[in-house]
Amino acid sequence: MPAKKRCFASSALKKGFIEIREGNHVFYRYQTSNGQIDDRIYTKVSHGGNGDISDDNLAKMRREMKFDKKEDLMKYIQCTFTLEMYRNLLQSKGFLE
Repeated sequence: MPAKKRCFASSALKKGFIEIREGNHVFYRYQTSNGQIDDRIYTKVSHGGNGDISDDNLAKMRREMKFDKKEDLMKYIQCTFTLEMYRNLLQSKGFLE
């Protein structure tokens, strides 16, 4: 099931990511609570298309953002997976202290 780019962007910006526009893509880089950008946690979204993120791209984004399951990424986009839950996930995987 595809997701809307605008919904993803809204959720990402509320939950630790900053937006960087380069060429035909929008990159999202994770910013830690102390303001440092962690280049290991990122994703990108194309400008083009119909406003949806395809299932194939969601699978790539899931890996880039360190989610175990697509369902968790979808919950993140739908705001039922909170910033605190995301930080706990990243911490459990050794990306955050």
